[in-house]
Amino acid sequence: MEAGKIFKIFKKGAKAGVKYHEKKGQAGSFAWPAGVRIGVYGHSNSGKTVYFTVLHEECKISKELQISVTENATAGEFLANYRSLWGVGTAVDSGTMVDRRGEKKFPDPTIGDKVLLFNAFVDRKKKYSVVTYDYSGKAVSLSDRADLREKALDFFMGCNGLLFFFDPKTLAAELQCQEHVAAFVSMLEHLAPLHSRLPIPIGLVISKADILPGFTGDNQTVLINAEDENFLAEEFEIFLDRVLSSNKIASNSAWAGSVRNLLIKLREFLKIIVGRTLDFQIFFVSSTGQTPEKIGADVGRSIYLPPAKIQPVGVREPFHWMLNSISRSRKISGFRKVAKFITVLSLIWIILFSIPFLYHLKILLPGAEKNEREVLQMAQSSAHGMSPADRERVINEYKEYRRAFTVRTFFDDFIPPAKQLCDVYAELNFGSAVERFNQSIKHFTGIVSMPPKWPKLNPMTDSLDESPDSKMLLTELDAFEVSDSTSPSPLFFSKKRIYGYLDLFKESIRRPGDSILTKIIQLINYNLETYPSDLSNEEKELMGALSTYCSSKKEQKVQTATAQAARSEFETVIEAVNGNLDPSYRFGKAVEELQAILVGLDQAVDRSKITMINKYIESAKQLKNSRMEFSCKIVNIPADAHLHIEVTGDGANPEWSDRNQIYKDDVIKFKWKIGDDIHVAIDLIDHECSWGKKSSETVVLTDDYAIFKMEEGIAFENIGKKVKVSLSPALKDILPTLK
Repeated sequence: MEAGKIFKIFKKGAKAGVKYHEKKGQAGSFAWPAGVRIGVYGHSNSGKTVYFTVLHEECKISKELQISVTENATAGEFLANYRSLWGVGTAVDSGTMVDRRGEKKFPDPTIGDKVLLFNAFVDRKKKYSVVTYDYSGKAVSLSDRADLREKALDFFMGCNGLLFFFDPKTLAAELQCQEHVAAFVSMLEHLAPLHSRLPIPIGLVISKADILPGFTGDNQTVLINAEDENFLAEEFEIFLDRVLSSNKIASNSAWAGSVRNLLIKLREFLKIIVGRTLDFQIFFVSSTGQTPEKIGADVGRSIYLPPAKIQPVGVREPFHWMLNSISRSRKISGFRKVAKFITVLSLIWIILFSIPFLYHLKILLPGAEKNEREVLQMAQSSAHGMSPADRERVINEYKEYRRAFTVRTFFDDFIPPAKQLCDVYAELNFGSAVERFNQSIKHFTGIVSMPPKWPKLNPMTDSLDESPDSKMLLTELDAFEVSDSTSPSPLFFSKKRIYGYLDLFKESIRRPGDSILTKIIQLINYNLETYPSDLSNEEKELMGALSTYCSSKKEQKVQTATAQAARSEFETVIEAVNGNLDPSYRFGKAVEELQAILVGLDQAVDRSKITMINKYIESAKQLKNSRMEFSCKIVNIPADAHLHIEVTGDGANPEWSDRNQIYKDDVIKFKWKIGDDIHVAIDLIDHECSWGKKSSETVVLTDDYAIFKMEEGIAFENIGKKVKVSLSPALKDILPTLK
C-alpha cells in the first residue's frame, strides 16, 4: 500500500478519534496534579525517557534552567534511569553505602505510565510547578489501540504546551515515518480545528540528532532564530525556502541536506503549523552527544549501549523555550481577557450612544426627506414644478424636524441646513425654462471635460454603463419633455441639438474611431452655420469642449500608434544591443537609438521598458564620466622582461612617477575612463630600466576605448614582441546592458 493512502487512513482515524474524545468530554475524565502541564508527544523509542533523565542531570549545573524534584516517585524514576545510563550501582562495604561501577545501558522501554512532578526555575527568576507524563509509545500510535491511549489523550488536551518528539532513524522507513507524522497531525486536530489559531506553544524536538549528517553541536540546536520568527507566518513552501536559504543552514551543505530531508518528510505536520502560530520552534537535540553502539535487537526495536562518555547537546533549550512561551502566552491571554471586557463595555456604550443617532438618522431625518422626495417626484424631479401648497408642505416638514427634541439636544448642527432648505423653498424663484436648460448644458460641458464622469464601456455587453453624472444629466433633460409642445422654437431646437451631441458623444465612447469624431465636428460646424444667432454662450462652450474632446482623441490615437511602433522597435533593439560587444556601439549609437525609442513610448503603459532604457543610458553616462578601477594581471611577456603602465588624460604625457617594475603574473591596479590614454613601456632583459622614461619600446593606446584594445593584446612592433594581459572586472561585464 502506498504511503499516501496509509496517511489518508490515519487521518480518518484521527477524525474518528476527535469525535470519540468529544463524546467523552475534553480534559476532565482523569485527575491530574495541578501545575504547568507540559506534554511530550512521542512514539516508542523516540527518546522520551532518556531525555527526561538527561534533562534532570543537565539542569543541576545550569543557570538558565534548573529542576528541583520534590516528589518521591519522580525522584526515584530519575535516579533509576540515571544509574542505568551512567552505569552506577551501590554496595555496602563495612556498614557504609558506597558507589560501584555497574553495567551501562539505556532504560527499558516504558511499559505503563508515570506522572513526573518537579519545580523548574527559569533564569533564576521564575518558578514553575511542572507536571509532565511519561508513557509507553504505543499510547500515541494510530496503528495500535493501546489501553493508555485515552488517558494520554486526556493529558495532552489539557496541556499548556506540547513537545513533539521525532526519532530521525524512522526517516529511512517511509511507512513508519508517515504513521508518526499522521499521529502528530491527529494530535493537532484534537487541539484546534485546522486553519484556526493554535492555542498553545508547540515544539518539534528531533531527538538523536547526532545521527544526522552535518550536525556538529549546540549552535544547531535551535532551527529558527528570533529575528527569523516571521518565517512561521508564511505558507509551508515559502517557510521551507527561507529556512534552507538562511545563512545558518546554507553555510553547511551536509546540514542543509539533513534539514531539508527532515522538513520534507514532516511537511504534512508542518503545513498545519506554519501560518497558524508564532509560538513554534524546531529543536535538534542529542541526549548522549554521540551515536550509541548497537549491540543487539529485540522485537520491534534495536538495542544500543550508551557511549562511554555522555555529552548531551541542546537538551535544555526545548524546555527553557517552552516555559518562556507558556509565560508569554499567559500574559497574552490576560490581555485578551481585558480586551474582551473592554470590548463588551465599548459595545454597551456604543449601543447606548447610538440610540439617539439611530432615532435621528432612521426616523426623524428620513421622514422629512421622504416627504420632500414625494413632492419632487410629483413635480417630475424639478423644484420649479412644485405648487405653492407642495412647497408649504415641505417647509412645514423641515420646521417640525428642526423643533424635535433629539435634533435640538444632540444634532444642533443639522438645524442650520434644515433652515436653509426652508428658505430656499420659501424664496424659490421660477426662472425661465431657457435658463434652466442652459444649466443642464453646463452640466453636459462638465461631463465632456472630465473623463471620470464619462459613461463606461461594458466589454461584456458592448454597451455603456451610465455614470452618476450622466444619469443626472439625462434626468435633467427628460424634465423638459412636458414643455416641448409649448416651448418657444429656439428651446425646442436647442434641445434637439443637445441630444444630437449627447448621442454622438456616447457613440464615440462605445465605438472609438475617427468616423464618429468627424461626425461630431461636422455637426458642430453645421449648427454654427445654421443657427448662429440661436446659440447661447452655454451651448457654444459645450461645442468648444466637444471640439477639444475630438482633438484629444485623435491625438491620443496618434500617440498610441507611435508607442506601438516604439515597442516593436524596442523588442528588436534589445537583442541587437546586448548581442553587440563593440564598446563604441554600446556607449554611442546604442544610446542614441534608445533615446529615439524612449520618446515614442507611453509613460503609463511602457513603464518597465522606459525604466530599462533609462537604466541603460544612466549606466553608459556614469561609465563615460567616471573612472573605474581595474586589476591588470600580466599573463604573457617575453622572458625576464618587465612593463611600466600609466594612464593619462587624452593627449597628456605620462610622468612615470610610479617607480615599479611589472613582471609576469604580477597584478597592478589603475583607474581608467572612456577617452583616457594608456601608456605601456617594456624593458627587455638587456635594457637598463629608466622606470618607463627610456624603455625598449613604448606603446600608447589612444583609442577612446583604449582598455578594450589593451585586452586584445599589446604589440611592440619595433622589437617584435607581444604582451598579453587579463583585466578584472571583465570588460564585457562593464558594458551597459538592457535588462
